[in-house]
Amino acid sequence: MYNLFRFIVRYYVLLLFILLELFSFYLIYQNNGYNQTAYASVANGISGKIYNTYGNVAGYFYLNRTNDSLTQENIRLRMALLESKLDNRVVKGEESDSSKKFVQKYTYTHARVSYATVNRPVNFLYLDKGAKHGIKKQMGVIAPNGIVGQVVSVTENYAAVMTIISKDFRVSAKFKKNDYFGNLHWSGTNPRVAALEEIPKHVPVKVGDTLVTSGYSQLFPRNVMVGIIKKVDAQAEKNFLDIEVKLSTDFGNLTHVYVINNMYKQELVTLDTLTGIKPKP
Repeated sequence: MYNLFRFIVRYYVLLLFILLELFSFYLIYQNNGYNQTAYASVANGISGKIYNTYGNVAGYFYLNRTNDSLTQENIRLRMALLESKLDNRVVKGEESDSSKKFVQKYTYTHARVSYATVNRPVNFLYLDKGAKHGIKKQMGVIAPNGIVGQVVSVTENYAAVMTIISKDFRVSAKFKKNDYFGNLHWSGTNPRVAALEEIPKHVPVKVGDTLVTSGYSQLFPRNVMVGIIKKVDAQAEKNFLDIEVKLSTDFGNLTHVYVINNMYKQELVTLDTLTGIKPKP
């Protein structure tokens, strides 16, 4: 306290000068509108930069939560889109029973890809959802751009999916323009290219045609994107076309998928057992 008193006594002239200067600046500011505006502009600019920086930092930390929210909304919209597509007969007015309701057949669970392979004879990816999230074996898996594969193994928190780029995987696919269908299988080399079999030569097929799921599968709904026709070849000694398909799903850059639960699958399995028909993907 004594030292503070000595400091004030020693420098009281300088301290008085500083106080008078500050008071003068205060009077100038109070009586000059331009200075007030300039000060406010500078202060607002600095505050704006501070809040913008804070918002960017906060937004980064909440990014995962935002992505999850958008993904769940995407799932809801995808469900509404897929489940609201009525049969063409109903759309065209050829179905006379107006009381017929379209029943939801599928539910979708979002999952992230935590591991994936693309260059093996049989390729897999791991998901961050498992049994406690409702995931079961033999569920179909799709991505925002197209089909992915089938769940083959499940633990409490994770699931393994065999992808369609596996040598033994087959899936029923059809042309979007005319509904002719065949079996799609991977050629075993390029992870973006597959082959479509059992398409007769009389079927009009050209490069650029769109291929979608046929709906004959227990795994996938109808009209899920499969790919685009890349090459068509009609050999004289064959009854069917040789067709290459560029897959719509890029397995080398896959981060989000949807696991599909067919709520009526057990009934189809029962029919397969009764008729002796082997279920197909």
